[in-house]
Amino acid sequence: MEHDTPPGCPALSLQSKLDRIAHEREVLALMRELARAGLREGDAVRHASTGEAGRLWIDREGQPPRIVVLIESGALEPYSAGCWRPG
Repeated sequence: MEHDTPPGCPALSLQSKLDRIAHEREVLALMRELARAGLREGDAVRHASTGEAGRLWIDREGQPPRIVVLIESGALEPYSAGCWRPG
């Protein structure tokens, strides 16, 4: 019988596998949302009112995952299409 895990790693439970799949589906949904707006992860954006520059990023560590902007200072700001413009 073959396993999906490397030797020496504990096997994942069925629930863990299902949770991982659900998480990846949420990430893919966010990627589709960006694509519908003509954007993708890593694109440069500017804040509409302050002009602050950043890059689109999907925060995969968050529960649930979310679209954020990684600004030049290294901070993560929530992404909103009304506040951030391509460029």
